[in-house]
Amino acid sequence: MITKRMLAGAVCWAALALAGPAAAETYPQRTITLVTGYSAGGPSDVAARAIVDRMTAELGQPIVIENVAGAGGMVGAARVAKAAPDGYTLLIHQNGLAIGSLLFPQMNIDPRRDFAAVGTVNTSFSFLAVSKKVQADTLEALVAWAKEPGRSLRFAHPGIGTLAHLQALMFVKAFGIQAELVPYRGGAQAMNDVIAGHVDMVWAAPATAAELIKGGQIKSVAFGARRRYEALATVPSIAELGHPELALDFWHVLLAPAKTPPEILQRLNAALRKTLEDPQVLKAYATLGLEAFPPEQRSGEAAAKLVADEVQRWEPIIKENGIKAQ
Repeated sequence: MITKRMLAGAVCWAALALAGPAAAETYPQRTITLVTGYSAGGPSDVAARAIVDRMTAELGQPIVIENVAGAGGMVGAARVAKAAPDGYTLLIHQNGLAIGSLLFPQMNIDPRRDFAAVGTVNTSFSFLAVSKKVQADTLEALVAWAKEPGRSLRFAHPGIGTLAHLQALMFVKAFGIQAELVPYRGGAQAMNDVIAGHVDMVWAAPATAAELIKGGQIKSVAFGARRRYEALATVPSIAELGHPELALDFWHVLLAPAKTPPEILQRLNAALRKTLEDPQVLKAYATLGLEAFPPEQRSGEAAAKLVADEVQRWEPIIKENGIKAQ
């Protein structure tokens, strides 16, 4: 026997089922907030600002950037994870999302569970930037220099749990080098001390390091990728030097809260793809040493896999080295 309560429930479920597709058909109808987990002027903020105008044009509604810094980018991530899954609050994030979820377990953010992936945005790699005071001009010579009796390599990084910190850990382990890992409050401060010779080296993005290398203020013995950096092709890639495991990219992905309707995710992905085909956006990225992911790697599925793979990659390294958030 069908009761009035059962009938009312069925009507409610039907309304909810129809609401998603109906909302997606008219999406978006108002301003979209794009959250970054870091301060203005940082890499994620810059990556976001390079795409918002073009995506605004594609979607027909303004996109405003909100910088929500703290806890290695996890405060901003939490803000979006808890937002309504309606496509009006999005997140642009990078390697720090995977790493931060491991370093800040108290925040209970799992990027594989709490977000729906829209698509991949951009990627870049780092130079191994070396002080001119270091008496080595090749990777082989650098390793030999670092292993000299009584030598303690001073390896700078822009903060505990950053990609450059974990890259430094992987580097010294790969070559069996004794090193002091020296933390800084950002990449600019670390680079300043490499230039001054107070520390020996740091992994640094092309936007930070390329012009300094060209100008002779620092040197580089490897580019941390599988191929050379076109604008500075004299520096060999770490892969061609025999260490492809140290080719680690710095990436950004676009995410929405979990349970965002698939139709809205598809609309956003289509707008993102169009944006990443824009010559002006690609030119802006090239200036910063960034590049868009290849078209076949721009899907939501590819972005979700990237994030999941990164969590799996860094979890054992963080545990083995006893890395704690500071």
